[in-house]
Amino acid sequence: MRPVLVVLFALLSSAAVADDADSITQKILDFYSQPQDFAAQFTQVVERANLPDMPLKKRGRLFFKKPNLMRFDYLEPDRIHYVSDGSVLWNYIPESAIAYKLPVEDSELFYSLGFLFGVRKLDEDFIVQAGEENQDGLILTLKPKEDQAGYQEIRLLVATQNGEIRETTVVDPAGNESRITFDKVNYRTLDPAGFKFT
Repeated sequence: MRPVLVVLFALLSSAAVADDADSITQKILDFYSQPQDFAAQFTQVVERANLPDMPLKKRGRLFFKKPNLMRFDYLEPDRIHYVSDGSVLWNYIPESAIAYKLPVEDSELFYSLGFLFGVRKLDEDFIVQAGEENQDGLILTLKPKEDQAGYQEIRLLVATQNGEIRETTVVDPAGNESRITFDKVNYRTLDPAGFKFT
């Protein structure tokens, strides 16, 4: 292939990838602008850079309610609850009857799922790049426009037909990856009382 054609092909490919990223980003924004509530079962796999052969696996249920209510109930292997009103995140461990309180923006959950209902803005907070596509969807890589202490990259697995997010992966500065996969998703109205921690 002639050098000029190689350069032209590369430019066209880059433009196509950028169009894919813009198109999918808009589909995500359109999809999550409609439902007010979100509930699902989830599986979380944490792959640690220093222990690559010993991933941590967890399962549970998660709930979101616009504009900023969030709840995670980890059920396996240990019961742990995270409840947030949008500014404060409570972490409660029933077995020890201990509760921890921290700003929601200091939590990994905020980074990995906050954009589902507008807490984080895909098109404002991140540089979005389209990756490979498979039968499950298209991979989007999100690079923060400003350096973040809690993470360096987020990857989304997105359904190309409608923009629904099926999986999120957060990569922290140490190279650890936390992947959350959604199952049995529904968008029925949730009771606000379920997001209060006492």
